[in-house]
Amino acid sequence: MSRSLKLSVGACLLAACGVVPAALADDATSLVPPAAEMSLTQPQYDTVAPVQRPLLMSALDETPIGSALDAARINLYGHIEASYTWNFDNPAKSLNIGRVFDIKHNDPEVNQTDFNIERTVDLTSHQFDIGGRLELLYGTDARFIHSSDFFSGQDFFHGPEYQFDIPQVYLDFGVPLGDGLRIRVGKFLFFKQIDPNASVFYSHSFTFGAALPFTLTGVSALYNITDQLNVEGGVSRGWGQTLTDNNGSIDGFGRIRFTPSDKTNITLAFISGPEDTGDNSHYRDAVDLTLTQALGDNLTFLLDSVYGNDAAGSLSGKNANWYGTAGYLVLKLDDHLSLAGRGEWYRDEEAFTTGVAQNLYEATVGVTVTPFPSDTIASFFKVRPEVRYDYSSRDYFNGLTKHDQLTAAVDAIFNF
Repeated sequence: MSRSLKLSVGACLLAACGVVPAALADDATSLVPPAAEMSLTQPQYDTVAPVQRPLLMSALDETPIGSALDAARINLYGHIEASYTWNFDNPAKSLNIGRVFDIKHNDPEVNQTDFNIERTVDLTSHQFDIGGRLELLYGTDARFIHSSDFFSGQDFFHGPEYQFDIPQVYLDFGVPLGDGLRIRVGKFLFFKQIDPNASVFYSHSFTFGAALPFTLTGVSALYNITDQLNVEGGVSRGWGQTLTDNNGSIDGFGRIRFTPSDKTNITLAFISGPEDTGDNSHYRDAVDLTLTQALGDNLTFLLDSVYGNDAAGSLSGKNANWYGTAGYLVLKLDDHLSLAGRGEWYRDEEAFTTGVAQNLYEATVGVTVTPFPSDTIASFFKVRPEVRYDYSSRDYFNGLTKHDQLTAAVDAIFNF
């Protein structure tokens, strides 16, 4: 695709249906592991699950390798995810328009086989420290997230259904400055994907897929001002730019995270800079606000609001705007079962992120089932069935013939 807005998913899929050119084409503080950051689409653990030591590390505990890894603060972990989606319209070209990774109708997929090697830096030691992360991904999801000249010869339109990618590869440096400064250099996820909004359901919100970048390549600095407040900021080559830059300019990004209590977490993230191919004078700006609020011991509310603007992103070369809000409720019934609901509104005024100028709405209900929560190994296995209804103000779905679509899906995840 010619634009660095990597997953203009609706536009990509409409192009696949032959209707438009391809060129147009969330932290729950007390509920999520505090140390490990998220992978691109799947956190190590479900949002409402207790913190668990990765299965692979537990298996190595009684070996010299395990003790050596622990002494070096190196973690090995990953997950395998497989899924199936049914669209009740039997849509054109078997494509679920507007979705991020769950785009195929009636086609079982292994979305991700993901493996991580990670060493987190210790900012409390008041000594210089080195860490980093390497994340390897193989599956059907990889074709949507390639950055520039980084396995980018293959994508949704070019190459096989199953592809390989390296979503993250970076070095961390712990600098003994004040309460500790972390410098990150390499390829890493934009902040939105670190927050666990996507962990509740198999399918992802429109705001997740279209409104913000997936990966950046650059330098960032994180500093903990207090136990409740930290800030992070840096520069990158641009949305989905790694080995080459589509316009030779850098952008700036940042995040403020405020955790006033173990029940509340608020983050404000932004990115700004020239992003359009061959154009370093018009800026693209995006802001994402997320709130996670525990409403009780077993009920959690999540809110994700986003606004974006591209100064030359419309077909007329003028401003393009996109914005929306998604709200989630997650209820943990017991160790076996959690219920979740999501409602969302997303507006793409100039068709920049979806290929069609429209208002999008969606409602999703689902459950997370942990069949064997007490088993040493099987407790890492989860199943997430869901039902989702999408509505557009335009004929957007089923090859631009319908205002809505209804899907049922299920995925299974094994964390290791």
